[in-house]
Amino acid sequence: NSINHGLLNVAGLFCGVPVAPISVAYSLMSSDYAKLKHCYELVDPGLIFVEDGIMFEKALENLPLDNIKVICTKNPVLKYNMELFKNLLCIDPNNEIEKTYNAVAPSYIAKYLFTSGSTGMPKGVINTQKMLCVNMQQGHQVRPQEFGENIIVDWLPWNHTMGGNLSLNGIFWNGGTMYIDNGKPIPSLFLNTIKNLKEISPTSYGSVPAGLAMLLEALKSDKDLCKSFFKNLSFISYGGASLPPEIWYGIRDLAKNTTGNDIDLVSGWGATETAPLSTSTYFKLDKPGNIGLPVPGMEIKMIPAGNKMELRVKGPNVTPGYLKRDDLTKKAFDEEGFYIIGDAGRLVDANDPSRGIDFDGRVVENFKMLTGTWVDVGSLRLAVINSCAPLLQDGLVTGHDKNYLGFLAWPNIEACKIFLGQELEVKEIINHPVLREEIKRNIVIHNKNLPGSSTKIKKLILMHIPPSFDNNEITDKGYVNQSSALAARADLVNKLYDNLKDSEEVIVI
Repeated sequence: NSINHGLLNVAGLFCGVPVAPISVAYSLMSSDYAKLKHCYELVDPGLIFVEDGIMFEKALENLPLDNIKVICTKNPVLKYNMELFKNLLCIDPNNEIEKTYNAVAPSYIAKYLFTSGSTGMPKGVINTQKMLCVNMQQGHQVRPQEFGENIIVDWLPWNHTMGGNLSLNGIFWNGGTMYIDNGKPIPSLFLNTIKNLKEISPTSYGSVPAGLAMLLEALKSDKDLCKSFFKNLSFISYGGASLPPEIWYGIRDLAKNTTGNDIDLVSGWGATETAPLSTSTYFKLDKPGNIGLPVPGMEIKMIPAGNKMELRVKGPNVTPGYLKRDDLTKKAFDEEGFYIIGDAGRLVDANDPSRGIDFDGRVVENFKMLTGTWVDVGSLRLAVINSCAPLLQDGLVTGHDKNYLGFLAWPNIEACKIFLGQELEVKEIINHPVLREEIKRNIVIHNKNLPGSSTKIKKLILMHIPPSFDNNEITDKGYVNQSSALAARADLVNKLYDNLKDSEEVIVI
């Protein structure tokens, strides 16, 4: 995210030229550049923009750049005949600009947003001008905001629908000021976010659950951060994954203790294919999990799927399909034209649909145990994390065709350091007997509260290797894909069902 990136994005929207922001991770966090090459082939670009020519040089070397113009903000590389972005701003517009703008129609493609690629290669989701404008109006009708009054500090990447559509377009639609946060919810960069939030008091704040988890830990130990963050804040929004109750209640209580006022935690639900908002909570909540009701113009169909109710959507903000993949487009819609999003939900109150829909995880993540009992992976994962809060960051539920459940856990390193009262390396933390005993104690309590075979965790492994981007274990917004991660860590899964004495990293519950 940068000023020049934003200008180029708006220029494309203005002139009706599609833009395709590509995840920085495809260039800087990948070893084979497979996803970058895949996106390049699909888009077949006429121009490429990078922020730093030297930083992206290696990635560019892996692309066939014959006759493709490359623009950069700084550090141009001579062999690609890179031109500085500032030179483009020296061109005087002529009368054709107005004609071009007036010719832009709602059906014009505004951008291609690539799905995070959590299951195979990314798909290029077509976003039309109509989709983007409709979704902004839908959001405004659900939660009206005073024009020009918004102040946000935002890190969400613009190659993703939450950042590029909801946050960036939202500032243009509602007016206000966006401060680009150079931080991110990872240990090496989150201090930047804390610094920025101490300087700027936002009127609203949006993030993914992993980011809010780290923010909560920082707020607990920093009164100055609390004062600045909650000073002008009217609501916090989140999406991308479910928010554990411990984080939801923790943020709400801190806000009340700091300002004396209640704060709304707003949840929405959708996908890259829905621009992104399909539902939103526009009423006060007393617990997490409620994704609200369909935004105006959106229809939701609920159909039985195993032990769940699958959600499917139709509306003016739904994509017409995928770039150069008619086969995937056909599979994405049912016979009534509803988009098959792959998520599940249930009515909060079957007798009163106006109370909203509770998110019920991914349909495809659930599995049956050897006994034939279904396991609700999404809710169980949250229950385990919440039972051990704040010591676990995320985890994987195991037990498909097995007679008991296991759990592969990523520890919340910063929270573990605070718990242990020591500044230790990751492996030292994972192997610390006090931490292991505390997690074991919490899992025992979890099992007493949820003693059924489909909820009881018998064995657990603490992992020190973070989820891999190249192995499709994690997306750039921090969502862990259960199936891909379990496949990549099959050796650890096997240890959960073998003799555990062979591994010192295993906690036997």
